[in-house]
Amino acid sequence: QINPRCPGGARGAWARALDRAYVAPVKQLAVMKLAAYESIRAHLLSLPCNVFPDMDALKKEHPGVSLDALISIYSQESARRIKASHGRHVRGIESLARRYLAGEDVFDIADFIDFPPCQLIRLLLEDLLHLTHKSIGPCLRDPFGKIPDAPPENSVGHAHGPALCARLKQDVERCVQWDHVASPAVDTLRHTAGREYEDLLENRLRELGIPFVTESTMRMEGHAKTPDIKLDLPIAVNGRIVNWIDSKASFCDPLVHVERGATQFQGYVNRFGPGMVVYWLGGIDEVAEDNETDVLLVDDFPNEGEITKLKMMPPTVGRE
Repeated sequence: QINPRCPGGARGAWARALDRAYVAPVKQLAVMKLAAYESIRAHLLSLPCNVFPDMDALKKEHPGVSLDALISIYSQESARRIKASHGRHVRGIESLARRYLAGEDVFDIADFIDFPPCQLIRLLLEDLLHLTHKSIGPCLRDPFGKIPDAPPENSVGHAHGPALCARLKQDVERCVQWDHVASPAVDTLRHTAGREYEDLLENRLRELGIPFVTESTMRMEGHAKTPDIKLDLPIAVNGRIVNWIDSKASFCDPLVHVERGATQFQGYVNRFGPGMVVYWLGGIDEVAEDNETDVLLVDDFPNEGEITKLKMMPPTVGRE
């Protein structure tokens, strides 16, 4: 019996929240105070992994925070919880696998250890069938096509025969459908949102006539670890020089900026000079105030009046 979860499963939980978040066009997002962020974070961390938060109620408590910012904060906190507990569950997988082989439902085990079902089923596939880490992703996307019909010889699950593989295939399908934290369906929604914001950034630059090169073009030219956008000519945003722009479809909290930002952005500064990062879903006021001078943090693309463009001079023909 599947535990009661958000109607529609993983895709339904996120899709309904995102549908409400994107009803209105993107506007300048209010910056959040650290105290408000900590209150939201404490509430999210108090929920079991299998409970999708009531975003409407949370929005009512924090009317100045956008719904998509709340979703981003929840996603980031969920990822941290997985990272913090993953090693412990890897070390304890033999005990968890014995419970599974004894007939305990995968959702009941996941709920007991407060771990996303998709993450648990990944570990079970590796342990019981001796599958490689690289092969697990395709198994989650196509369980009936990629999971073998019988456990390999010398694997933990070999003695349980084809029945084990049949059960694993069904359980993978269930986990992917219902896991609102670590399902491939959720990853697809996040990737799609990121691509949409990158498209928005590129369209804004084209509208303003600012020439640029995309990350994919720079990668084709052999550059590694590049920002999303490298400007052909620098611009000034409210007096700050910008040579490159990175688009982040996430909320900028202190951990995000330290975890993903410090080293990554400093690498861009070292190669290309000062730049700008757009955290489309907003950020914490104190982070923006403490920001280093070579990386400008914004929560929307600046309007035309805030931008100073350089003009490309025609080539000199020669002197008489």
